[in-house]
Amino acid sequence: MTTAREQQLLQVVEQDLHQDCADYLALRGLMQELYQQLLKRDSRQIDLLNEQILPLVDQARARAERRSKVLAAFQLGTGHSAMHKLLARYPQAQRNHLSHTWEQLGLLAGQCKRLNERNGKLLAMHHEILEQLLGEPGAAQLYAPPPY
Repeated sequence: MTTAREQQLLQVVEQDLHQDCADYLALRGLMQELYQQLLKRDSRQIDLLNEQILPLVDQARARAERRSKVLAAFQLGTGHSAMHKLLARYPQAQRNHLSHTWEQLGLLAGQCKRLNERNGKLLAMHHEILEQLLGEPGAAQLYAPPPY
């Protein structure tokens, strides 16, 4: 039998999992669009996308921290196994649905991580090209005032 406080914590976790899935789905789309804008080097659109991405990341981080606190409150430990122990506290039908949601969240988070790495590689490549262009012999003189 769970207490009212435990029920409240379980409800918060359930809401957070659903919100995380929605936000990671949105984040995935934004990360894909960001890649396209990085290819075009459209700094205005890149800035607009980053303004949408950063709050989603911050909110997802806050929900993950809250889940960690709930796991600690239930003294379940940390990590993947602790989350499965937490999900086992839900009634069977709800548990099955939330287990699926948790799996989906893991897949979405993995996709977003890969997209972020891809975007980071593209940015690093842009940076490397600029360094090469500016680092060639004589290039520094192009961007420096002539000596007097």
